Amino acid sequence: MKIAVHGRAFSPEFDDAIKQILKRIKALDDRPMLEFHFKRFLDERMSLTRDWQSFDEPHQVEGVDLLIAVGGDGTVLEAATLVRDTEIPVLGVNTGRLGFLSNVGIDEIDLAMDAVAAGKVWYEKRLLLKIEVDGMEFGEFPYALNEVAIMKRDTSSMVAVEVERDDSFVNNYWADGLIVSTPTGSTAYSLSAGGPIVMPGSEVLCINPVAPHNLNNRPLVIPAHGELQMTAEGRENQFLLSLDSRMFILDGGRKVRVTPAPFRFVLMNLEHQEFFSTVRAKMHWGIDPRDR
Repeated sequence: MKIAVHGRAFSPEFDDAIKQILKRIKALDDRPMLEFHFKRFLDERMSLTRDWQSFDEPHQVEGVDLLIAVGGDGTVLEAATLVRDTEIPVLGVNTGRLGFLSNVGIDEIDLAMDAVAAGKVWYEKRLLLKIEVDGMEFGEFPYALNEVAIMKRDTSSMVAVEVERDDSFVNNYWADGLIVSTPTGSTAYSLSAGGPIVMPGSEVLCINPVAPHNLNNRPLVIPAHGELQMTAEGRENQFLLSLDSRMFILDGGRKVRVTPAPFRFVLMNLEHQEFFSTVRAKMHWGIDPRDR
């Protein structure tokens, strides 16, 4: 098995756990690969990875059987920009906070690596969005796993976002911004803006205004197939366009086209993991603080 690892800096409290996962990875792959910046961090923190290969370009992970993302959900989003359209499975190990995507806890490392070695895992294909601006692919990796958002920039003035789906006018949203989220992104930014939790595998999108001027503008769930087109206007002529955690400046009047990507992001899960147990654990459903 060929394994690549991507991660972010972590606090010393995770040192022992990270050493354990690195040892387990080395037992499965005698020449594993580490993302360049993460390797430099690990080389300074511990000596286990000095003979590991490094990579800093997406094409260098082609042929890898598994990419392990060590961090929070943001690290898994970064992993999506590395695996791109290869559909290499990604396993998230959580050293962050919430961890909907990085759903392997530090205390589950041995369990997870045993499962990987024995093939006792299952794979979940997640929808991504493709973004074009004025008919051109946008940015180096014009795809988003969580959401696409148009937001106001450095001003208190609202942004007006006109939305069309295929040939039908949907609405003109006056708000601080507008989020178009996938089912994966329904537990991210969209959730904090009052959007619904959507089960992965649902082929739908959620259009969700952020702090809308008209309180009747509620989150709207639509089929994922088809084309969304968004155009932003406002007192200022520049806005923020975000693809997951990647931010860009968008000039007013430019047409942002959103369609389903022609490939999927593959998330590796352990056999016992499923969506509802994850939501219950992360959202504390069914827990009454009075029951102590």
